[in-house]
Amino acid sequence: MSDLFKIQDIELYWPSLYEVNPTSQKYQVDLVNLNPKQVEKLESLGVDVRTKDDERGFFVTCKSKYEITPYDTSGEALPRNIKVGNGSRGTVMVQPYAWKGPTGNKGVSLGVKKLIVTDLSEYVESDDKYEDVEVL
Repeated sequence: MSDLFKIQDIELYWPSLYEVNPTSQKYQVDLVNLNPKQVEKLESLGVDVRTKDDERGFFVTCKSKYEITPYDTSGEALPRNIKVGNGSRGTVMVQPYAWKGPTGNKGVSLGVKKLIVTDLSEYVESDDKYEDVEVL
C-alpha cells in the first residue's frame, strides 16, 4: 500500500509525539471528529474507523515506531518543550499500511508521514495535580 494522502483541518487527541504511549508502546496521535467524507475514504482503504460515543466522534489512531515531529505552518519543527494538546488542529500526511499480529489478527492502519499543527492548544502539565480535588 502506498496511498499517501492528506487529512486537513483535523482535530488531534492524545498526542504521544515524543514519548512512547505506555499502552501501545508506540508514538501515536488520534485524529478525531472525522467528517463523513474522511470516514468513507478511510473505510474504503480497510482502516477501522472507531467511535466511542464521546467528544471524539469518529476517529482513528495513527501509530509510529518513530517520533512524530510536529511542524508549524511555516514549516519549522515545534520546539520539543511545546506539547501539542487535545483539541489542537492540524494537517496530517498519512499512509495506510497492512499489518498482521502475532495471534493472526490483521488489519490496515495509518502511519503519520508529516504533522502540521495549524491551531495549537498547548498541553501544560499542572504543578498541583490535586488542585481540583474536593476538600472536606
